[in-house]
Amino acid sequence: AGNRLVLDRVRIDFNLAFESCMRVCRHMSTVLGLRTSSKNCLVKLGEHIGMENLEALERFTQFYFRYRDLKESVSPEELYRFLRENLTIFKEFARRVVEFVKETTGNYLLIDFDLLNEKSRHIKESVKRIDFVLSQGREEFRKKPMYYERVKYFYQVAYDSLFDICKHLAPKFGVKKFGDDCLVRMVAVGVVPDEYYPYLFRMMTLKNKLISTWDVPPEELFDTLRELNPKFMEVVREISRSLERLLKERSS
Repeated sequence: AGNRLVLDRVRIDFNLAFESCMRVCRHMSTVLGLRTSSKNCLVKLGEHIGMENLEALERFTQFYFRYRDLKESVSPEELYRFLRENLTIFKEFARRVVEFVKETTGNYLLIDFDLLNEKSRHIKESVKRIDFVLSQGREEFRKKPMYYERVKYFYQVAYDSLFDICKHLAPKFGVKKFGDDCLVRMVAVGVVPDEYYPYLFRMMTLKNKLISTWDVPPEELFDTLRELNPKFMEVVREISRSLERLLKERSS
């Protein structure tokens, strides 16, 4: 009969893997002008980008819809056998997509410039909104809880956006393992100058305080943000300069 927990886990992971491939497929089909549907997207894109094992993509698609929609029962033995024989197609598809993008765009580091621009815009807008609140003065900030909640929200937007930039670019700069310390790790590898380490560390600490039950008094938040808020765009510019250097090195 099979272990129900294991089967459910396999179903979830299989669905996630297939849908992740489909997200890539839909996006690339739109960019490349391919007319595709859910049931032929992988095969059509695979053919366009030069994949050889199209039959396996077709089998995977058919099996996925059969398994997902439960139109037919799939025994644990059949599921195990099918995945054991065909699971490598996910890696083959991902590898060929990456190779195709590199070959056709010259973007060998696979940098998502749309993401970087979007996150930079969020940071710039959030910094501006925080600046406006801080310009009202320390006393007004202390008296109006609305100001506290506003800067708390926009600080988190700014920090999360900077962190998203870091998560995307850190591996490109050779940072292989990181967690909450992503930004300070960027200092360690020379992407951001050493002088920013204490600011980035305090940014991380403040973010963790604000999302926990830790109480940050209004006066402390006001004073901390006056010091940290200008550093956001400075760090973005430092990362941008380092990225420009990296791209020049890779293209030469």
